[in-house]
Amino acid sequence: MISRLTALAAVFSVLATATLTFASSAQHNAVSAPVAAVKHVPVYQLERVVITAKRSAANTH
Repeated sequence: MISRLTALAAVFSVLATATLTFASSAQHNAVSAPVAAVKHVPVYQLERVVITAKRSAANTH
């Protein structure tokens, strides 16, 4: 006889597998859209930041 925990684990694994299969096939269909429809996103490059600091004296507590 199968325990309730094992039955729940089996149901969860079947649902998870089905969900992942559906999601991967849906993403595959969406990727095959024409490349011309994709808008180019502007890229902003900021200046380099240099941080200078002094090490404080040892803890004197």
